[in-house]
Amino acid sequence: MQQTAPPQACSVLKTTGPPRLLLMANVRCHRSVTCQQFLNSVGLLLGMVGVLIIFRFGPPQPSFETGVSLGLEDGTPLPDGRTVAEHNSQVQQLRARYSRMSKVGLMLVFIGFSLQLWATWT
Repeated sequence: MQQTAPPQACSVLKTTGPPRLLLMANVRCHRSVTCQQFLNSVGLLLGMVGVLIIFRFGPPQPSFETGVSLGLEDGTPLPDGRTVAEHNSQVQQLRARYSRMSKVGLMLVFIGFSLQLWATWT
């Protein structure tokens, strides 16, 4: 009984002639899916995930709050039992998380569009 190698993902790049250009190989992936279709599909999925992340976390926005507020010392207890310093550190951590996740979402959208563009022009 002869063993066959498991199906590979697309062998995407090949080199040509003296200029050593990288071209998309017109090979078939598993189940008759071309590499262009594979890259396009992955790009679409990454774009959709990126948009969902951006929708959930949103890009960081400046604060447009107006009005006058009283300043409290770091040791002042709040009604929920935390101090002002604890509240401020939690707000800073949350702001950093939202900023980081919005950047991840934007990068996924950018990578998704890049894969789609690559699949289109190869």
